[in-house]
Amino acid sequence: MRLLGLTLPALLVAAAAFGQTPGGGAPPAKDAAPPTAPKMSERNQKFLDSWLGAWQQRMELISGLETKCVLTEMDGAQKSVYTGDASLLKPNFAKLLLKPQAVPMNPKKVRHFVADGSFLWEYDYARKIARVEQLPKEGIGDNTLMTFLFGMKAEDVKKRYDLSIDVDDPEKYTEHYVHITIRPKTKEDMQEFKKAELVLWKSKDEKFVDNWMLPARLWFQQPNGNQVTWEFQKMNIQKKLLAKDFEAPGFPDKEWKSEWSKPPAPTITRTAAPPK
Repeated sequence: MRLLGLTLPALLVAAAAFGQTPGGGAPPAKDAAPPTAPKMSERNQKFLDSWLGAWQQRMELISGLETKCVLTEMDGAQKSVYTGDASLLKPNFAKLLLKPQAVPMNPKKVRHFVADGSFLWEYDYARKIARVEQLPKEGIGDNTLMTFLFGMKAEDVKKRYDLSIDVDDPEKYTEHYVHITIRPKTKEDMQEFKKAELVLWKSKDEKFVDNWMLPARLWFQQPNGNQVTWEFQKMNIQKKLLAKDFEAPGFPDKEWKSEWSKPPAPTITRTAAPPK
C-alpha cells in the first residue's frame, strides 16, 4: 500500500492504497536506472545522519498523534485542496477524513479512510462502496506516506532512499525547520514519485517543544510532474488514543456495500497428518 496523494477510488496520511496514483502517467521503463542523487559534502552528511538519528529516537517515543491536514494536489495547472483531520496509533490504527475546500458539503468528494487494526477501509461516497483490505499485524503495509509521517529506522530509510540536506541554504535549513530531499532508489518507488521533500521541526523553542522532529510538510513530485503536498498542523501527541477510537463506522444507508480491494490470503488448516 502506498499512500501519496488522495484521489483514490482510491488512510492515509493517498493515491495507491488500492490503485495507481491518479494522473501518475506511464511508469518508468523496466530497465530505467534510478536517478543519481547529488553528492553531499562531508559536513552535510554528518548533519543528515545526526537529524535522522534524532528523528528515529523521537518517533520511537510517540505511540499516537492527531493532526489537522491540508492536502494540495497540482495536476498541471489545476489545483485541488482538501482539509481535514487524521489520527494515528501504532502499530496499525489510523483514520483520515478530508473534505474539498471548494465544496466541503459535497459528500461525493470526501476522502475517508479507517485502519481499524485488522482492516483498512476506504469509503467511496460517490459509488456507495466501502473497499476493504486486510492489514498486516504490524504497520499499515507498504505505505510511503506513513513511512515518513511515523518514522522508521535511520539506516533503513537510507538504504531505501537517497537523502540529502544543505545546511548552508537559508531557505532549506532555518531556525525552525530542516528540509530533507528524498529520491527513490528502487524501480517500485520510482513509479510512485520522482522526488520528495520531508520538512521536520528542528526548533526546541518552548512554544514548539511538542513539535520537535515531527513532520511539518511532505511534498511529492510524481513521475509525470504533478505534485502532492501534505501539510500537518496543530499536531497533538499528548492525547491518549485507544483502539476503540478507530472502529470503522457503519454504512450510511442500505444501498452501501463492501468489496475486497485485495482479498486476504487463504488460511490453510491441516486436519490430518501428511502421508508418510
